Amino acid sequence: PKALKGKGAGREKKVVHPYSRKAAQITRESHKQEKKEKLKNEKALRLNLIGEKLQWFQSHLDPQKVKYSKKDACNLIERDSRHYNSK
Repeated sequence: PKALKGKGAGREKKVVHPYSRKAAQITRESHKQEKKEKLKNEKALRLNLIGEKLQWFQSHLDPQKVKYSKKDACNLIERDSRHYNSK
């Protein structure tokens, strides 16, 4: 019988010549995806660190205080920097 024609028939992966335009295109796309993933992971890490700092500040704020003076804020920031330097 004849071979089936259509979408599923004969879908074997063809070997791409290493110096072809197609190979260069695949390589470019691969590098682009890797770069995207790297940037995404770096941004997630940065946001995670910022989130941790904000949570630390929120947990160390005095709920009885309505306003903080500059001196109080500086003291809190100094405590934060000591906290993160000790890690």
